[in-house]
This record gives sequence, C-alpha cells and structure tokens, in this order.
Amino acid sequence: MSSCEQDGLNVKEENDSGFQRALSLLKVGNDEDALEEFLAVTRRTMHCPKSHLQVGMLFLNLESRKDPVAAIYHFQRFLLLENNSKEAPKVRQLIVTAEREIIRELPGEPYADYLDSLDLREQNNRLMREVADLKARLGLPLTERDIRDNEPPLPVRNSKVQQIKNEPSFVTPPLARTYVVQKGDSLYGISRKFYGDSSYIEQIFQANRNSLSSKDSLKLGQKLIIPAVSKP
Repeated sequence: MSSCEQDGLNVKEENDSGFQRALSLLKVGNDEDALEEFLAVTRRTMHCPKSHLQVGMLFLNLESRKDPVAAIYHFQRFLLLENNSKEAPKVRQLIVTAEREIIRELPGEPYADYLDSLDLREQNNRLMREVADLKARLGLPLTERDIRDNEPPLPVRNSKVQQIKNEPSFVTPPLARTYVVQKGDSLYGISRKFYGDSSYIEQIFQANRNSLSSKDSLKLGQKLIIPAVSKP
C-alpha cells in the first residue's frame, strides 16, 4: 500500500524533495517536468492535496498534456483530503470547467446549446443583480422578480458548484435590532446595509411578517426588526 513513510517516519508533503523540485520547476516555467514530479508525489504519498491540486491544474491548462478527465480525478482527490479548505470552492469550480471541456470535445458538439445556455444564464443573473443593486442605490422600488433573482441559490452537491461570488465581508449583528425605514429604502438595500449583501431579504421579511404584507410593502417611518443571523 502506498504511504508517505520513509525510513519509518512520516514525511509531510512540503518536506518531500520531489514536491520541492516540482515547485522550483513551476517557477522557471518547466510545467511538463513539474507535472511529472507532482505525479510522482501523488503516487508515493497518501496525504498530498497540494500536489493533486497542481496536477489537476496542469492537466487542465497545459496544452501538451491536456486531459480534463484526469484533472477531475485529481481535483476530487484534493477535495477528499481538503474539503473544508479555503481553496475548496475554487476547486469545485475547476471541476465544472473541466466538465465543460469534456463536453466541448465530444464529436459533433451535441451539447453546444446546453453550454451556450449555461453561459447566457450566468450573464443574465449577473446583469439582474447589477440592475437590482442600481435600483436600491437610486431608491427605486424592487419588484418581486428583482428580489427573487437576488436570493442565494440552493446548495448543490458533488461537481455541481455554486458560482463563486466576490461579495463584501460583513459583521453579523450579535443581537436582533430595530431600524426605521427611510425614504428610498427596500429590503434589498436594508439587507446590504446591515449584512453586506442581499442574501438576507427573506430573513428580514420573515422577522416582520406581522407588519409586512409583501417584500415591497415598506412604509416610510415603519419600524423593522433586523434579525441576528449566523455568519456563513
């Protein structure tokens, strides 16, 4: 059984001489030899997430060795070892990218329309978020569709991954507080004001169901409960 034992001692991936050689080769642009060194590390070491990640990226981007199927395997090995790491969301997105590469290489492009629809859907969602954000800044009322399109997506499993969002960080209110509705306010804008993004419209609405008939029924001077939420 393959292991990371040498002379009876466990050797960390970072201390593996092959891993260090691979990093040096990457720095000088020798990607092909770096790939071979990283692959050697994955064959002799059980816990080597960084090597699996580098192998996956090289198989995905190195034209002379392009192999999206192999890339997915090594990305999945990384997730098996480091599923909760900060790199995990990016790696899941790389798996989606590799899957698209596989589809594009199929003879006759049978899924071309599907790929086009995915790209258009992503562009449309981004534009809808920008429009809703602009409306909130201008104090214009948001429609139900604006609010729905800006609600966070349902969690997905395996290789299906949420789009990585560059949302600003925020400080979660430690306790529920109140807020008086100002001119031009919307649940969308209030969510961004208190939490840093628009993902908490539903929580604010549910906390004020006794005074709100709908998500766009805010009244000037109305007092709202801003609920405490758990930071993701």
